[in-house]
Amino acid sequence: MGKKHKHEEHVNHERWVISFADMMTLLFALFVVLYAMGVQDLEKLKKLKKSIQFAFNIAGSGKTQDAGIFEQQSGAGDVAMPAPLLNAQEGAMKEFMKDVLADYEEMNGKSLDIVQTDDTISLTAPLSDFFAAGKTYPVKREVLGWFDRTVDASLSFSSTIRITIKTPKVPIGRDSTGRVLTSEDLCLERLKTLGRVVANNPQVRDGMVAHEWSVVPDKPGGAGSWEDQAVVVVSFSNTRAENR
Repeated sequence: MGKKHKHEEHVNHERWVISFADMMTLLFALFVVLYAMGVQDLEKLKKLKKSIQFAFNIAGSGKTQDAGIFEQQSGAGDVAMPAPLLNAQEGAMKEFMKDVLADYEEMNGKSLDIVQTDDTISLTAPLSDFFAAGKTYPVKREVLGWFDRTVDASLSFSSTIRITIKTPKVPIGRDSTGRVLTSEDLCLERLKTLGRVVANNPQVRDGMVAHEWSVVPDKPGGAGSWEDQAVVVVSFSNTRAENR
C-alpha cells in the first residue's frame, strides 16, 4: 500500500488585514471621542452627566454633593471659561442698558442701581417696587410688564439669570400653628414668585434661572420699614463664546 502524502498547509498571508481593521476601528472611535470632548457645549455635557448619574443610580440629594465644573457654570452653549460681555458702548448691550434704565425711571420716577462687570449686569431695585406690603404675589402690574420686557431683552446676550433678594430678618407675625413668621419667610415666597415669572418666558431654557437670598442687618430707626430696606437684585450673566 502506497504511502499517503501529507499536503503542506498553505500559509495565510492576509491575516494582518483583520488586525489592521481592528486597529482602524479603535482609532476611529478614539478620534470621535476626542472630537466630542473638544466641542464646548456645556449643556450637552450636563445632559450626559445626568444620564450617567441616572444609569448608575447616583443622582439625587446627598449622593452628589461636590460642586464641579457643571455646578459652577450654567446656561446653554457655555464654554469652560466665562466670556466677556459685549462692550457697553456697542450693540445689544448699549441698547439694553439704555432702554431698561429709561423704562424704569419713567415707570417709578427713580433710577435703578446698575453694576456691570466683565460678564454680568446686575440691576438692583427696592423690593417694595415689586410687591405690595405683606404680599408674596402677584408682582405689581406695572413692574411685571417692565420685568418681562427686561428678561426678553437680556436674552440677546445672557445665558444665566440670577435673582437675589436681600432683606433684614425681623418678626412680622405668626402662622396658624403659632410659629413666628419673619420677613425672611415672606421674601422666600416672593423669590419663588419672581422665579416663576422668569421661567414662564418661553425663551428661557431650563437651568438658566438661579435663586438666592441673603439676610442683611436691620437698620432700626432708619427711614421706612424693613420692606423699604429689602432689595431685589436681578443679574444677567453671559458666558457664550459668540459674545467674545
